[in-house]
Amino acid sequence: YMMGYSINIVSLLGGLIVIGIVVDDAIVVSENIQRHINEGVERKEAVYQGLKEMVLPVTLATLTTVAAFLPLFMLTGEIKNFIILIPVTVIMILLGSLLESFFFLPLHAEEFLKKQNSFINWKPLQEKYEAFLHLVIRFKYMFLFTFVVVTPILTILTIKMLNFQFFPGFDGNYLYVTGKSNVDTSIKETEKIAKELEQYVLSQKKIYAIKSTSTVVGYRRALSGESENGDNMLYITMELFDMKPQSFIDAYINPIFNFTFKFNDPERIREKHTYDLAQQLKKEIAPMMEKYHLEELGVLEDRPGLIKNDIQINLSGKNGELIAEAMQRIEDNLSQTPYVKDVGNNAQLGKMEYKLRINAYGEQLGLSEVGIAQTLSGYFLDSRKAMTFNESGVMEIRTKSIDKDSEKTLMEFMLPTPAGSFVKLTDVVEIKKIRAFEKIEKRDGNTVKTVYANIDKKKTTAVDVLKEIKPLLETIRKEGIEVSLLGEQEKNQQFKNDMIRSLIIAVFLILIILLFIFPKIRYALMVMSVIPFTMLGALIGHMLIGINLSMPSVIGMLGLAGVVINDGIIMLDFLHGTHNADKFYERAKLRLRPILITSITTFLGLFTLIFYATGQ
Repeated sequence: YMMGYSINIVSLLGGLIVIGIVVDDAIVVSENIQRHINEGVERKEAVYQGLKEMVLPVTLATLTTVAAFLPLFMLTGEIKNFIILIPVTVIMILLGSLLESFFFLPLHAEEFLKKQNSFINWKPLQEKYEAFLHLVIRFKYMFLFTFVVVTPILTILTIKMLNFQFFPGFDGNYLYVTGKSNVDTSIKETEKIAKELEQYVLSQKKIYAIKSTSTVVGYRRALSGESENGDNMLYITMELFDMKPQSFIDAYINPIFNFTFKFNDPERIREKHTYDLAQQLKKEIAPMMEKYHLEELGVLEDRPGLIKNDIQINLSGKNGELIAEAMQRIEDNLSQTPYVKDVGNNAQLGKMEYKLRINAYGEQLGLSEVGIAQTLSGYFLDSRKAMTFNESGVMEIRTKSIDKDSEKTLMEFMLPTPAGSFVKLTDVVEIKKIRAFEKIEKRDGNTVKTVYANIDKKKTTAVDVLKEIKPLLETIRKEGIEVSLLGEQEKNQQFKNDMIRSLIIAVFLILIILLFIFPKIRYALMVMSVIPFTMLGALIGHMLIGINLSMPSVIGMLGLAGVVINDGIIMLDFLHGTHNADKFYERAKLRLRPILITSITTFLGLFTLIFYATGQ
């Protein structure tokens, strides 16, 4: 609120991320106070001692998490606008948890805590943990080698084995049929085509699990992702029923966590994912493109995030014909590449134009191109003659020729000359019929044309597809055409640069914070050594579940880099100053319970995010 932001789904997500983390401080502080009470210390004195011992390590442990999220403010472009509320929410909640732990928790502790045993007997687990510690110290060089050498190597190898996509795909509830006819098509003809398409779609209602449809004529969202207006545009929106439960969790656990308790929901009847239905529908309506002489007809599905097209290749240069030929080669290559769909370009032809140039005879008669244009516009365009009033208010009186849209009328048009006579239009001008591009985009004075395509994210990534066509792009560059890669490739590169910078800053801030509690840098590095190990766990998790690395998962790993070292801070601070083995093992066992509980609460807080029914 103080920063001027409204609550939205991203800020709520940030709150859910830390729902298990914020109790960590309270658990560690209350556990330490309880330990002193169990040792026979008077309750008020136990609160003071417990707080005194935990103020510095708990504060710095929380600040390392804050330091991990702080660099997210340095993200650039649209990514920053999309994700910035997560660090805002997380940091404010973490600072709030410190206030609760150090000011309000002691009041509760002094009133309610008393000497008692735990509900669970932790001694067997603590003894096993001590036996494991003996094993670790006995083979300490082997464990050090695993942490320092094996883990980083495995992390790098796992990263290379995983594919990266900017946003993960998800199964939405909408499909869209988008079409575009010849630019000279009237809106009535477009409406007729749209109705027949909609009737066909509705005839397949059961196959596609269609809940409702709506049709718009005169507007559409193109396969390129751009919005377009025109009499020749059509757009059909299909709302689909939800997917049937895909697993035991989806069928019986999600309804509980979502408080719906609908174990046989009648709304969940769809058997196929939207991306499968989109490909099926595209094949079925393909013959209609030729039947109605459409320039473009395709099927779109819901797309998350900031990228309009997975692949976008911009071509620019002075030679328009060379660019057009290069575009065709790229389109042909992409069309033959497996798992690539919706291949197209923005080089759409516009309306038919008549270009008039006055000839020598016309100039001899004293005619000019400006005068001819004024005469023709006065006849072939609507002309406002007067204004008056009626029952509805102001009314314009316009006139137009009945035959103005006839090409014959234009060719036989008689022009008045300055001498007062008339001459046939075709005698004094040269008429050239051309059809130019619908729109011309320029960059640095050069014409820019774009080839775009989407991919099946379950089978491939934009990076893999671009690797396939890289030799062709290099050949086109050698021909003098500038080639630039936008779409997911552009966002990936921008995100990669941002993450490298954010990671360096986060690690530096965490190191500085750790030096406030540990007198030697080796202790700080010792605590930070767990970060690569936890990253390896996250990467292996992606492999086991069968999903690609994505922007949200990388941000998650960066943000939690500060969380995973909290346990290390609490442990090492408690062990610091021990001078004999018995004391060392005893203190290590005492930290086992709070560290396990804080880790479990963090896990459970994040674990609930799995149970979003729609999977976003």
